Amino acid sequence: MPPKPHAAERRLMPAVAELGWGRFADEARGAHPALPLQAPLSPVLLATLVALLDGMAVVLAGVALQALPMPSGRPEPALIGFLAVLVPCMIAALGGYQHSSLYGNRRAALATLAGLVLGGGGLALAATVLGAHNSFPPGLALVWLAMATAPLLCGRLAAGLALRAAAERTRQRAVVVGDGPQAARFVAALRGRQDRSIELIGMVDDRRAQHTGGQRNGLPYLGSIEALGAMIRRGEVDQVILALPWAAEARMQALLRHFADYPVDVRLAPDLMAYRSPGLSGPEAERLRLLRLADRPIRGWGAAVKAIEDYSLAVLALAICAVPMLLIALAVKLDSPGPVLFRQRRTGFNDQPFYVLKFRTMYQEKLDYTVAQQVRAGDSRVTRVGAVLRRTSLDELPQILNIIRGEMSFIGPRPHAPGTRAGGRPFEEVAARYAARHRVKPGLTGLAQVRGWRGPTETEDKLLRRVESDLEYIDTWSPWLDFTILVRTLLAVVRMKNAC
Repeated sequence: MPPKPHAAERRLMPAVAELGWGRFADEARGAHPALPLQAPLSPVLLATLVALLDGMAVVLAGVALQALPMPSGRPEPALIGFLAVLVPCMIAALGGYQHSSLYGNRRAALATLAGLVLGGGGLALAATVLGAHNSFPPGLALVWLAMATAPLLCGRLAAGLALRAAAERTRQRAVVVGDGPQAARFVAALRGRQDRSIELIGMVDDRRAQHTGGQRNGLPYLGSIEALGAMIRRGEVDQVILALPWAAEARMQALLRHFADYPVDVRLAPDLMAYRSPGLSGPEAERLRLLRLADRPIRGWGAAVKAIEDYSLAVLALAICAVPMLLIALAVKLDSPGPVLFRQRRTGFNDQPFYVLKFRTMYQEKLDYTVAQQVRAGDSRVTRVGAVLRRTSLDELPQILNIIRGEMSFIGPRPHAPGTRAGGRPFEEVAARYAARHRVKPGLTGLAQVRGWRGPTETEDKLLRRVESDLEYIDTWSPWLDFTILVRTLLAVVRMKNAC
């Protein structure tokens, strides 16, 4: 199988080009060269970097204040550190780190100044009320705030300029759904607002089955909902904006159900019928707000926590299991001829294929790469060492490397091989929302496994129970849930329940 091309080597084109729809398929190969080829940086990461910059500005002013002859005293290092954390917290509470605010505007500047005043002034007031005014007298606080204002605002200005310069890696890529007057008014309003946090890369129509080419309201017309779905699966869209008349409730409900299986944010454009002009600016544009209808699972700070959790557990597990894995590899090699590792194609996050790693548990000539027949207890294809590995789930240990490579999570829905069947039918035909499992990375273990829904799926009911548990995990994820699944997994491995 030829290697999958790197994302930077692929040219972004509307999904309809891949479907080969006439002349547009040829034109799309050279169309829209300005569209970003790489996924944008996480808004949480960008907000964290700007918050650290704000904290450094507060620290810089505090350190400079220590060098001045102040009759009211100098700030202690502990006080400088505390205020450097408190001020960004106040700014965040006022919305200063929202994605659109990072690019710099009047509202962001006001939130920054207000956070500085509330942080520094509030701390000085609290010290006075509690009788500790000598630790942070009002005069010292006033000078400190005055000295911190310039570097704080200059830092935010520099951050805004940097984000604008790197717009292709910082803006969220959005596609508008709708091709009527409502969509036209929304596109004009968003451009009048000059929101630099969103890049409108095209428009689709949920009522049309084929692509007609050209543009709509100044945006490339990408075609149907199916075309948009293909773009999301390739990781080219971050937001879907429904720009439909609010009276079209049935259409919006159908679209929500459709996008529920995709890892994408769904937003509803405000109804702008009340405005006389389609071109908005000033206060009217500032009031333009997208309504949140659905969010991709495990997003924002949750995604950051999940990533830290995955890599920390994977590195720890690799450190603990390195020697046992070497011994297992030696046993597999001595038991029967063939490779130590078994690589099998699986479906991962966003329906993207990857190769899962396992210790080989079958004889080489009987390896089943397509899962034409699921392994059952006493299967003659399984080697002697393989039977022990499968019973103890030790054959799954190499998937730690899949986690480190970013293809899997430590905890999540187990990845299934394409074509696997339950009761003689493909998984996708048995469970209507089977594809919704791929909204997050697959895991080494998951909620379904600790509930006992692992091993062969002889009946459709077993698959349905497994999918129900996977979707429940995605909808209710928390670090505590991951911890409980991890503990229960260790207990299940000791009991060797449902293993074969």
